[in-house]
Amino acid sequence: MAFDQGLVDNVDSEETTRGRSFLFFSLGIAAGTALDKPFTLKVPENGLIALNVPLDPLRLGALSTRTTHPFYMARWNELLAALGLQASVDNPYWNKTKGEMVSECSGPANLKSLAPKSLSCSSPSKGRWSKKPQGHCGYCLPCLIRRASLSKGDTTTYGVPDLKAQALDTKTAEGVQARSFQLAFDRLKARPTLAKLLIHKPGPLSDDPARLDELADVYRRGLEEVGKLLHGVKTVPG
Repeated sequence: MAFDQGLVDNVDSEETTRGRSFLFFSLGIAAGTALDKPFTLKVPENGLIALNVPLDPLRLGALSTRTTHPFYMARWNELLAALGLQASVDNPYWNKTKGEMVSECSGPANLKSLAPKSLSCSSPSKGRWSKKPQGHCGYCLPCLIRRASLSKGDTTTYGVPDLKAQALDTKTAEGVQARSFQLAFDRLKARPTLAKLLIHKPGPLSDDPARLDELADVYRRGLEEVGKLLHGVKTVPG
């Protein structure tokens, strides 16, 4: 979704990927209209990532995506209705953690063989576009959630294979997300009722008043999963 300066009148060059969520949905809907019948575009994402509650005060606004946030998806369904399209978007796992999605998999054997071939990493220079065999950095936010969900029998190769091998420097990429998760988990453990307030941090949830308790609960359970992974992991300022 990036464009060069001068491509759009009175708009400077755009080098971010903030519009990619809209592009992804648009392509999916465009493909679905070829079915020539009502359809639902399934956008599977675990509840913790879908809510994308900032782990610390520094991750606000444009620093966090909203691709599968309930409010964003509700606006998409409004748009589709306004366009007269018999289509909708839906996240079937909005109330599940990634670990719960894994545990409910109907083919555990297939999951074990296919998981190492999948990709979760959000660090292009260290995993996704790297020629290194591991493919996963092992310490970015998606990698930590992945590791927590696949904790039993995870055969994925990570750039940092053992998070407990040495203290992680919180001033570097290797330790910043781990420490943020630890802080968020400790904060919620001390005050569990905060979950109902924190889920509103990324934006409004007024479209789902009946789901608020479930959203707060999946946020809490998601943090607990990662909290177990990071138990005993040392994070220190460099």
